[in-house]
Amino acid sequence: HLYKDGQEVTNLVIPETFERDGTNYKITGIAPSALYECGFLVSITVPESVTSIGDSAFYDCDSLTSINIPESVTSIGDHAFSECSDLTSITIPEGVTSIEDHTFYSCCSLTSLTIPESVTSIGEWAFEGCYSLTSVTIPDDLTSIGELAFGACDSLATITWKGVSYTNEDEFNDAVSAISGGDMVWN
Repeated sequence: HLYKDGQEVTNLVIPETFERDGTNYKITGIAPSALYECGFLVSITVPESVTSIGDSAFYDCDSLTSINIPESVTSIGDHAFSECSDLTSITIPEGVTSIEDHTFYSCCSLTSLTIPESVTSIGEWAFEGCYSLTSVTIPDDLTSIGELAFGACDSLATITWKGVSYTNEDEFNDAVSAISGGDMVWN
């Protein structure tokens, strides 16, 4: 949990710099497990100075409904947003090239998702359990997609890739079999 003046923090604005012992430091990354299980956080604003979000950085922040990820971010780690069950939408910055394993695992309220054209790989179970997700457009230049990347996305009706909108899970799995190693991606 995160406290300030004896109160649980609900809206966090991460500063671009901080001062310690008379020296200013620039914040360039969110450390692995930095805000792990901060259950009272509702919103987070990440500064433009940040380029990376570590593994499990916001894991199980189950009250988080919104986060501003700046365009400066180029890497988002494994499990970074896993179990953020109240998160409703996310925009992944254009500089991100890979969505790692379990990054948005069980974000069951996620209804809106923007995956930029810069993303060339999506890891295993990246969006597994995103029950409220209804449609996704994945980049045309995707070269790798992991097993069950969209598994248990019960409301997912359409995945669009290379200009084709797939409404049938088997047809989509067949279409991406060359870049999924034959693994089931959507079920």
